[in-house]
Amino acid sequence: MIMTDREAMEASVAHTPYIRHPDTVRSMMADVLIALVPAFIWAMYSFGLRAFLLVLVSAVTAVVSEAAFNFFTKRRATIGDLSAAVTGILFSFLLPASAPLYIAVIGPAFAILIVKSAFGGIGANLLNPALAGYVFVKLCFPAQLAIAGDPLAVLQKGELPDISLFDMLVGNIPGGIGEVSTLLLFAGGVYLILRGVIDWRIPTAFIGVVAAVTLLFPNNINGLSFMGCELLSGSLFLVAIFMATDPVTSPATQAGRLIFGAVCGGLTLILRYFGMDPDGASYAVLTANLLSGVIEKVTSPVLTAAHTGNKKENGKL
Repeated sequence: MIMTDREAMEASVAHTPYIRHPDTVRSMMADVLIALVPAFIWAMYSFGLRAFLLVLVSAVTAVVSEAAFNFFTKRRATIGDLSAAVTGILFSFLLPASAPLYIAVIGPAFAILIVKSAFGGIGANLLNPALAGYVFVKLCFPAQLAIAGDPLAVLQKGELPDISLFDMLVGNIPGGIGEVSTLLLFAGGVYLILRGVIDWRIPTAFIGVVAAVTLLFPNNINGLSFMGCELLSGSLFLVAIFMATDPVTSPATQAGRLIFGAVCGGLTLILRYFGMDPDGASYAVLTANLLSGVIEKVTSPVLTAAHTGNKKENGKL
């Protein structure tokens, strides 16, 4: 749900998301699934049956993990809100087609059981579950998740990959099965913005910072070419549009979302320029998740005594 700064100030709940009714959550998650369909179709076209299996196993594992947790802890069943399925699918989109199927089980199970459910379920997790699950398996199985011919690894060496920007745009490049087609991910993002599911501020600030800095500091490469390759390679658009915008782990204020997106973009570039992982977007968003509460607090308008008194008189507090 997109809130104005005043609405965020007056909200009486402890944490986002502010819409908790299962029907509303379900409709939002359904829109996310619809937005992911074009990239999923491209994944099957590019990587074949392997992509379908990774997505299927990841989604089923996430849903079963949540159902099992709720059953054994005697909590209300929540798989109908589709959030677990979305987590599993987003996780799988980050995997290369060569990833073993057991990783599509371990990662979503960790995401749902440890990152999401153990902290109270949807609305209570501190980190984006899909990204946390991915980083967990990336740290545990780095060799199995290595991407042969990764354009970002070439860029990190100060060279341009032998791939055209057009191929990067449409998705004819090595990478995670659902992250390669920037064009289709962008189309999905436009759909979510028009539907009011995500706010344009986070992905715009995120991608905008990456574009500006890579143009100004092109790592001894032609600035425009370097910027284009950095924008169109790796998980940047997938993470910026579908994960950084998670209302649970991002600020509720408009100004806070711009700052949050800019922090994600800045951290991504620091990790890409100086880190071991040539992508860095996943680590950047998880770090920004931990700062989300602080960003929201410093960007929330102060509730003055006069305003509070007026509300009391009107019977609204």
